[in-house]
Amino acid sequence: MEVQTPYRVTIPHSLNGPLEICADNSVVRMAVVERACAARLPDIWDTTGVYLLLDHLDAAGKWGAYVGKAAPGTLRKRLGNHLRARDHWYRALLIRRDTESPFHTSQVGWLEGRLYDILAEAELVRLRNGNRPQDHTMHVDDQASMLGYLPPILGALHLIGHNLTPPVATRRSPRSRTTGSLPPYALDTPERTTRRTKKHSEVSLADLMEQGMIQPGAELVSVSRLHPAKAKLTADARIEYEGIAYSKPSSAGHAVTGYSVNGWTFWEVETPRGPRLLSALRQELERRQASS
Repeated sequence: MEVQTPYRVTIPHSLNGPLEICADNSVVRMAVVERACAARLPDIWDTTGVYLLLDHLDAAGKWGAYVGKAAPGTLRKRLGNHLRARDHWYRALLIRRDTESPFHTSQVGWLEGRLYDILAEAELVRLRNGNRPQDHTMHVDDQASMLGYLPPILGALHLIGHNLTPPVATRRSPRSRTTGSLPPYALDTPERTTRRTKKHSEVSLADLMEQGMIQPGAELVSVSRLHPAKAKLTADARIEYEGIAYSKPSSAGHAVTGYSVNGWTFWEVETPRGPRLLSALRQELERRQASS
């Protein structure tokens, strides 16, 4: 039976089978496998892939995870090995490519490392890997095409209740004195703004363009590992992301993350001096204006 959601979820006729998830417009195929059913995976999972071993959520919504990869033809076998070698997990998320050409070894190596980085940054995740997986065999030109595999995987984790970050209200409570866990692009709370910013900056994207500090058509890249994204600066000083132009960096950042962010520290842009945060360019222009 098919459940109509942003992801196509195939529920097995038997409770012994995996719950398969496939995102629209993606060749990523995933399976949610309960530990008790791991030994009964169909042989279609004898392939190359990546897997996440998931722990139960605690009272605070935090959970442990182990990230691994499987060589050609061994994904199902790797999961079977972890039934004996690791007793912490209750559920696994398996990831393969749903085409005639499966992942090759450098792709799963890159994907394993990138997922490790994302989970290592996530507030609700405790990684069980001893060290970061290392694989440098994928050419840098091929890595950009692999970024599209990440959103379906992260969305599937959310779909099965394994969130990476707490709700915005919890993470940004004005009474909280613990701000070290906030990502650098998080929207400032009133408490933090009082300490850091004396007045609201009047510098806009149009001002930066007028001074030649950024150029129309320049590519903007998210600095967030949790929310990788690319956008473009339009000729009228707006940020175009997925076909929609936003007048403010924070609005474009919200379109990526789904929650409020400080867009000036969320986006960086390529300049003759290398990649620079929009906030750094804004501060530079403010200094110029103050000294003139």
